Amino acid sequence: MKFKRKSKHIFIILTYLIVSVLHGSAQTNMVFYPTENQINSPTLNPAFLTSQDKFTFGIFPLSGMNVGYNNQLVIKNMLFKILNGNQTNNDFKDVFNSMVKLDLFYQRMENNIINIGYNSNLGSFDFRIRENMQLMTNLKGNFSEMVTNTSLQMLPQDIKQQTFPAIALYYREYSIGYAKEIIKEKLTVGIRAKVYFGKSSMVSEVSGTLSPTSANSLDLSTSGQLKISTPLKIITDNNVLSAVELSDGFTIGNFLMNSNNTGTGFDLGFNYKLTPDLAFSASLIDVGSIKWSNNLNTMKFVGSGTIKPGSANSPRVDNFDQLYKIETDSLPFSTSLPTTFYAGLKYRVDPKLNISIVNRFTSIRPMSFNSLSVTGIYDVKKNLSISSGYSIIGNSYSNIPFAILYTGKAGQYYVGTDNLLSMIAPSVSDFSGIAFGMCFFLFRNRSLYKQNEYLPFYKERKIMPVNRNGRIKRNSSEK
Repeated sequence: MKFKRKSKHIFIILTYLIVSVLHGSAQTNMVFYPTENQINSPTLNPAFLTSQDKFTFGIFPLSGMNVGYNNQLVIKNMLFKILNGNQTNNDFKDVFNSMVKLDLFYQRMENNIINIGYNSNLGSFDFRIRENMQLMTNLKGNFSEMVTNTSLQMLPQDIKQQTFPAIALYYREYSIGYAKEIIKEKLTVGIRAKVYFGKSSMVSEVSGTLSPTSANSLDLSTSGQLKISTPLKIITDNNVLSAVELSDGFTIGNFLMNSNNTGTGFDLGFNYKLTPDLAFSASLIDVGSIKWSNNLNTMKFVGSGTIKPGSANSPRVDNFDQLYKIETDSLPFSTSLPTTFYAGLKYRVDPKLNISIVNRFTSIRPMSFNSLSVTGIYDVKKNLSISSGYSIIGNSYSNIPFAILYTGKAGQYYVGTDNLLSMIAPSVSDFSGIAFGMCFFLFRNRSLYKQNEYLPFYKERKIMPVNRNGRIKRNSSEK
C-alpha cells in the first residue's frame, strides 16, 4: 500500500515506540522451575526458598539475567541496525508487519541487581532487587491487515472493530521472601512481598473501526487511549500526531532513579510431596499493580480516514493522516501487572533422574497465553546436573529446553535456555532466550573434626615429618 511518507512513518513509529522501550528482551525460566535449589527458582515459586544454602549472596552483573523473545529474526535484525545507526522506515514497517502476522507478540527481561538469602530454624528468607522489562501486544486483525496490505483490490466483507491491546512496562522491584516447612518432609509454603518503582509504561486501549460508506469505499476511524508514562514530548500539527521525541533535559540517571511511580504486589506458592518420589507445586507470581503519576503523555485517538480499492499495488487512501488525530492529557493511571500462574509435577525415576511437567499461564486481558514444558533432569555428578526436553511457548512449538547447573563449595553457576534450537537452527525457531548467572555461598567454615565408628568426634593430629634420628625435620632437604 502506498501512503504519504509522513503518515506511514507515524503509523510505524507508534508500534515501534512500544517495542523500543524493551529493546526486544524477555524472560526464559521454565527450564529451571523444577530445579528447586537453583538460586533464582524462588522467584518462580517462593516455596523453593527452603532448598537454598544457609547463606547465599549474588550481585550484579553475576547475580543472574533472563532474556528471551519471540519473532526473533526480525527483532535481531532491527536491533543490529539500530545499534549501527542505519535503521529506516522500512525496518520499522518490517517489525510492524511481522507483529501483525502473529497472534501474540510477547517479550520479557529480568535482571537481578542483588539477592541475599538465609536459612534458619525459623524459616527461609531472602531479599532481592530486580529490574523488570516486559511487553505483550496483539496487532492481528482486519484493520491492521487493511493498513499493511500492499495489493488491496477488493474491500473486506467481514467488517469489524479491531482493538490494539498492548502493555509495555519497565520497573524496579524490591522484595522479601519467606518460606517454611509446614508438614515435615511433606508440605512447604512460601510468600513474597513486593514494592514496585515504575520507570516507564505504555498501555494501549486503542481500537480501529472499518465502516462501509458505499459499495466502493470504507470509512476508517480510530478511538481509545494510549496511556504513556515515559519522558517523551508529543508533537502535533493541527492536533494530528507528527513526531515523538525524548523530553528536553532527559538523562539516563534521572530515568533510572525515578521513584514517583509506585506499586505493591505479592507472590504465593507451595510444594507438596504426594509420595516420596512425586511432588506437586504451584505458585502465583506478580499479583499487583503500579500507579503512574509522572512523565504522563496519554494520547486519546479521535481520527478518521477513507479507503477505496484501486489498481493492483496502489489502493487509494484519503485523509490518512487524520487517523492520527489525537487529544492529550496528563491524568494519573494504574496498570495491573501480568500475573503468571505456575504448576508443576516432578517424579523421581531413580536417584539420578527426575522427570517434570511444568505449565505456565500468563494472564492479562485480552492477551493471555499458555506454555508447557516436559523435561528430564539428570545428575551427572553430585554437584552437576543437566536438563533437557520439549516445550510449547505460546504459539511457538519448536522449542528444546536445555540447562546446566553446577553447585560447588563456593557457589552456584548456571546457564540455560528454553529453546536450544534458536542457537543451532534459528530458521525453524520462533522463540529465543537465555538465562545465566551465579551466586556465592558465604560463611562456610571448614570442619576441624572427623567422625568414625569408634570416635564420633575427634580432631585429627597433624603428622610432622622426622629425620633418621627421630627429630622433626626443619626443611625438606634435611635427612
